[in-house]
Amino acid sequence: METKKAPLSIRVIYWLTSIVFGLLATVLLGAIVFNILLYTDFFGNDMQLHILLPVKVDFLEIGNLRLNNQNIKIELVEATTRIHFFNTPGFIAKKFGIAMLCVSLFTCYLTWTFRMFIKNVKDGEIFTLINIALLKRISYTLIGFWLFTVIYIRIAYYYIANGLEFDNVFITDDIPNYSGILFFALFIWVLAHIFGTGLKLQQEKDLTI
Repeated sequence: METKKAPLSIRVIYWLTSIVFGLLATVLLGAIVFNILLYTDFFGNDMQLHILLPVKVDFLEIGNLRLNNQNIKIELVEATTRIHFFNTPGFIAKKFGIAMLCVSLFTCYLTWTFRMFIKNVKDGEIFTLINIALLKRISYTLIGFWLFTVIYIRIAYYYIANGLEFDNVFITDDIPNYSGILFFALFIWVLAHIFGTGLKLQQEKDLTI
């Protein structure tokens, strides 16, 4: 019996996911090595660390926009930015290293689980218990990643951003909640139940035949 070939789009997604997972695995390995070097004091006090500020900043910068042969007066009033630590203290670098390791683990696990799901679809195994379990696993992992992100952002705000002082920049308390991750997790969870319904219908059809 001839095996039906998977659609090109599914095969492309599978190979792209495999490539992305390989890159993320390399990043994870780098994060592990980075943390080991941090705890062996390999970098000393010479590390120049750049991290994303978890909140927006308010400032006032007046400029001009050249558009349709006109000079339009504008102001920059809000932005996201990064912090550059000169000679980063070890206790800050270690905390950032742990956070980076956690994010790398989450993304690697999510990509690997999604790769397993796409492989099953590519092989023609769609409405199966394994796929339903994989989709639920992706959903729960995304919820865990969302919780980690929300907690990390708030800790970073009170630990770093709340103590920053500038002359012409105001640090806001507009802390993002990344609700898009949570909605996507719920969408995957609903999709898992749709697959479960599809499996029941398929089983009923097989029993009828």
